[in-house]
Amino acid sequence: MNLAAFDLPEQTHELSDWLVTQVTGPNLSSIVAQLSAIHSDQDHDLTIEAICGEQWNSIIQNGFSELTQNQFQQLLTHPYLLMELQERLLLEGEEYWQKQFLNQNDDSEIKQTKLIIQETLQKPILDSEATQQAEDFKKVPYRKIAALGFVSAALLFFAVFLNQEPVATPGWGWNRPGALTADIPADQYLNRLADSANEWFKKPTDTKAALLTRLTQFRNGCETLINAPHPQLTIKDRTWLIDRCRAWAGKLDNQIVALEKGADLKTADANADALIHKLVKALQNRAEQVT
Repeated sequence: MNLAAFDLPEQTHELSDWLVTQVTGPNLSSIVAQLSAIHSDQDHDLTIEAICGEQWNSIIQNGFSELTQNQFQQLLTHPYLLMELQERLLLEGEEYWQKQFLNQNDDSEIKQTKLIIQETLQKPILDSEATQQAEDFKKVPYRKIAALGFVSAALLFFAVFLNQEPVATPGWGWNRPGALTADIPADQYLNRLADSANEWFKKPTDTKAALLTRLTQFRNGCETLINAPHPQLTIKDRTWLIDRCRAWAGKLDNQIVALEKGADLKTADANADALIHKLVKALQNRAEQVT
């Protein structure tokens, strides 16, 4: 067993490179488990925002190079934050992080992930297995789902709704007529996309059926966004948007599958709201950066 958590670099710049490798790599859950065994008395009220503060914008653009030794120590002694950190960097991280995540994925890893997903979806699910399979699915890293792109997203979406009637997509969010075709500057366009995503909160999702319908409709909107030409944006911003939306689509697929397998409604609803808040914030932040 490779106890990587016990082989930490001593220098701050080396620790920065080490943490980038762990956060974007396939073994983060093992690192978290090892660190949690050492630091069992963690304060679970500490947040990433409290540790990183104003440096968060620098982190999502350029990595951990500006963090101090004390900040690294806080992250490593509160390892439960590392999984959230991985998720947020996948959703909010800019070109630097996209390259880091892609560098950690080779063809064999992607094929292996695809087989895991296919085997999970093809196996008949008994009621007694439903909860466990939902937990197993969560163990597939989000970045791998995103790396599979359209193939994985389509596979997951088809499997979940194979025996259901198609859900019509009403004209809200990114599927609202004209939402993606307005001839406006890039920053206004990205802010309009954020406003459209915020329409998620206009209807209640207080039942399983309502939440599933709403998630499915929003997931359809992601597909619309991915396939749209986005002439309002530069190639760089268009690539950023599509990469993010593929990651969001993977998260939505994950939430749909978990809900179908019996996830707690209150928890599922809160997770969905949190995801929408994060993607809205990511769009708004990007709007502030475009020129």
